[in-house]
Amino acid sequence: MSIVFRISTEFDDRPATAATVNARQLAAFRALLRSEGERTGTRLIDPDGEDALLADTFEARVCPLALAAIARIFDYATDAITVIEEAQFRSRRVQLWRASPTGPLRMRVALTSDRGHELDLCEAPAMALLESLGLRADMVGEVPTETLRGRLANPTVQRRLREQDLDRYLPRLERLLADARFDDSSRFEWA
Repeated sequence: MSIVFRISTEFDDRPATAATVNARQLAAFRALLRSEGERTGTRLIDPDGEDALLADTFEARVCPLALAAIARIFDYATDAITVIEEAQFRSRRVQLWRASPTGPLRMRVALTSDRGHELDLCEAPAMALLESLGLRADMVGEVPTETLRGRLANPTVQRRLREQDLDRYLPRLERLLADARFDDSSRFEWA
């Protein structure tokens, strides 16, 4: 079992706006993501690979792309533009999924950051990291980002991380915090 550490905001607590995507739009969107990914040397589809070509559940980076180019693919539908614009504004990916095998394909703002800074650890190192940070070692939890910033700045916490060889996760935690907004709505959470 793994535990994913990420930054969430008040927007993640609201019902997600979703857009309906048809097969033609899906194919055109995948083609755009692949061509732009090859052009820029960036992986824009996750998961990516041979098996992913057939999958209709995936996440895509939209921040590096022009809103107008993506909107054209979705026939300038307001629900699609709303999802893409919010994802770009919040520096998030979009998630495409099918709720049922015969149901429509949907698109919404993903919980994953655009650059994928989330930290996914096996249970043992995740629990050790939480304990070293002075946080409750529960499978699910959250603290304000300011709490985590304070803990990471604490020399005692830094020493504990070094002693347990967990300081290798510091750069990832700092990148996560760099993505966080400086307001009361940003939280460091794990599940």
